[in-house]
Amino acid sequence: MSESIGRFEMLLSRGEAHLLGTSEVGLSLTTPASRPEVSVNSSFQRDANNLLEDGNGLECHSPPLCLTESKVTFLSLGAFSPSNIGHSKLPCTQLSFGLQPARTFCENSCTSVAINGEPPMSKFMNLARKFNCFYFNGDLQRCRPFLVCGKQVGVMQAKVVEAACRYPDVFQMDSSGMISMHPSLKTYEERSARINHVLTQWKEERLFVTLKGWRNECYEVRTGFADPPLLKMDRSAACLFGVRQYGVEINGYTRHPQLGMSLWLQRRALTKPTWPGKWDNMVAGGLSVGHSVLDTALKEAEEEASIPAYLLANLRSAGSVSFYFESERGLFPNTEFVYDLELPADFVPHNSDGEVDIFELVPVSQVMERIFTPEYKTTSCPTTLDFLIRHGFINSDNEPRLPELVELLHIPLHYLYSQSSSQSPISPN
Repeated sequence: MSESIGRFEMLLSRGEAHLLGTSEVGLSLTTPASRPEVSVNSSFQRDANNLLEDGNGLECHSPPLCLTESKVTFLSLGAFSPSNIGHSKLPCTQLSFGLQPARTFCENSCTSVAINGEPPMSKFMNLARKFNCFYFNGDLQRCRPFLVCGKQVGVMQAKVVEAACRYPDVFQMDSSGMISMHPSLKTYEERSARINHVLTQWKEERLFVTLKGWRNECYEVRTGFADPPLLKMDRSAACLFGVRQYGVEINGYTRHPQLGMSLWLQRRALTKPTWPGKWDNMVAGGLSVGHSVLDTALKEAEEEASIPAYLLANLRSAGSVSFYFESERGLFPNTEFVYDLELPADFVPHNSDGEVDIFELVPVSQVMERIFTPEYKTTSCPTTLDFLIRHGFINSDNEPRLPELVELLHIPLHYLYSQSSSQSPISPN
């Protein structure tokens, strides 16, 4: 391993890479325009593999080095400073090389530097890539489109495809590798019943970790949001099929006389099946069968925060955000309908359904730091960032890549799945 690290030291000493900056969580290098091939150099990749193989059995959580076509970025959950270079060990880390952003991103803020004079990748942009990790770096070669009635509605990972093939009366795979629900299942009710039977067996077999959080609450599967539903399935299983999921989030904010513009945040109860104990937006909930977007917003506002009807009269629709996240549970092509709710300075939300631990009123300046911590729910960050942009706290002055950031809050999920099976951008070919 010392030989591998020595190469990084050699690159620094020879001027083929330059140390531009460090922080307690990272170190950044850049290469001169005359040597852009350093970023994808085969010996660099070999050295990365050596570092991986010499990890001494440490559990790796985040790749400290991400190489793209124009960037070289070190990321680390632990300290990684110039003093580490030349030592025999690196802290609990691994390296990832490729032409796409690394699959997982550091939970803390990170430093990155662009090559050829491009502006640095900001913390906001790195965060946006984190909650879009499947969109940027999903292993599509090991995924298969999931079709219902000849239209793609999702994406299935290899482990799910393998399990589904045990049920030839429910799922079919064609010669191109696409997975379809069996054409003999003609109706919404038939498809829903058969897939529920499969999912119940998988849950009993403890086949997938996501099914440990079985909800007894269903999401509907559609080709588009406005299209008739094709089937329903327990919401815990939606990520196994990569079907689009919809939810509602409410930004509760206050113009506080002492704190200034502030957001109410909730800390999720430790009993929640997903993201327990993480900070979240004031109100959030999934769009389950039989509920409209507005109905869901009003219901969740009452249950989670005990907001009275006279205050909910001020609820304002603020569009939606969309992103494509991946975790150990599965794939999450999510669309969240966003609402803003201005609240009086003396109002304090109270939970009534047991799903929230506490609420805290947080000044916007602190929110802009908290979203980068491991304590903040990753998939709630798009809504928070959207609020900060719309209200001018993130702007072209403090975020040079603002247009790119806005785009990463609105991934075109419906376009990705709106093609016919042979044309879909997310396909095995």
